[in-house]
Amino acid sequence: MRVLLFANGELPSRALVAEFAALADLVVAADGGADRALTCGIVPGAAVGDFDSISDEARAAVGAANLHHAPNADQTDLQKALLWAIAQGASRVDVVAAGGGRLDHLLANLSLLVLSRGQAEVRLVDDFFETRLVDGEAVVDAPVHTVVSLMPIGVCEGVTTEGLRWDLRDRTLQFSPLGVHNEVARPPAHVRVRTGDLLLLKGRWVEKHG
Repeated sequence: MRVLLFANGELPSRALVAEFAALADLVVAADGGADRALTCGIVPGAAVGDFDSISDEARAAVGAANLHHAPNADQTDLQKALLWAIAQGASRVDVVAAGGGRLDHLLANLSLLVLSRGQAEVRLVDDFFETRLVDGEAVVDAPVHTVVSLMPIGVCEGVTTEGLRWDLRDRTLQFSPLGVHNEVARPPAHVRVRTGDLLLLKGRWVEKHG
């Protein structure tokens, strides 16, 4: 099952939301993310969270039976909604409205890509990037000159790429700017990592380097 999950951050374009909504079997909102969905003309099939930010209008639209109260203060509302979607059988979750505003919230949202390893394919999606975890290997099937950035969380060993303009061979990467702004040269490109948490940011645009 493929899920579109609305966080409560800055919305991407209506066109992007429509693109991913058309692919979704279920739309879920994290607390006030239900209001973000309604702004796009979408009524979520479920809303999950402690419900300290959802509006009365969104509560009514979603319906009491589809409001799943989760008061655990040790988890963010987005984490609760993601775990709920996975428990319902989601194999892929596309998260929108996960950025904008507070940097600590964005970093917490990115951590969910690591925490969901082995449970579902989770991507944070905005108008610039689709961001996912490289769980051993990832394929980047995208046009030539598509921007690709690799961001290690901590230390990643055995990073090898094939099909990028500047390929890596069994490199050790740490949290630094080193992997920023590569590009696809020979699609489909491949990214592999032996150990560590490596984020792959695939651009939603092409940009040829000089």
